[in-house]
Amino acid sequence: MTPNPEVERSLAAMRALFGAEACSCAVVDDSGESLTFVAADGQGAAEIVGVSLPIGRGIAGWAAMSGQPIAVRDVRTDSRFARDVAEATAYVPTSVLAAPLYGADGEVLGVVEVLDPTVDQASDWVLAVLGTLAVPIAALVAGGDRGDVGETRLLELGRSVLAAVETYGAPGRR
Repeated sequence: MTPNPEVERSLAAMRALFGAEACSCAVVDDSGESLTFVAADGQGAAEIVGVSLPIGRGIAGWAAMSGQPIAVRDVRTDSRFARDVAEATAYVPTSVLAAPLYGADGEVLGVVEVLDPTVDQASDWVLAVLGTLAVPIAALVAGGDRGDVGETRLLELGRSVLAAVETYGAPGRR
C-alpha cells in the first residue's frame, strides 16, 4: 500500500484525541498471513512503517487474528506484546489500544493501534470510540471512495471528526 495522506492525518487526529504518544495502522497482506505497518504518527513512527509481523503476533496481530478490539494497560504483563518489535523502533509503550479494520464484506483488513493514551482506559468509551474511528480508516485502507453511498458517508464522517479534532483539539486538551 502506498502512503495515504488521509490515513496519516487520521492517525494524527486519533493521537490527539486520545492524548497518545503514537498511533499506527497496519494492513493484512494479500496472503492473509502477516501485517505490515503502513502509516504512523508520533514516537517511533518512522521506524515502524514497513515493519511486518505474522498475524497473531503482538497486540496488533492478536487484534487482527481475533477480530476484537483490545486494551492492554501494562504491556509488561501481557504475553501478546512483541517487545522486540517495539524495541526496534526505539519506543516501548506502557499501554496499547488496538482495533481491527473491517472491509465491506466483514474481513479484517488491518489494525489501528494507539500507544500510551492518556485517557482513562478503564472507561467503556475508549474502545467504542476507537472502533468507531477505525471504520473510516478501514474505508481509506480499502481504497477510499469507490462509489458506495454508505462508504462515502463513513468517509465524510471520518473527515468531519478529523477536521473537528484538528480545529478544536481533543476533549480536555484545549
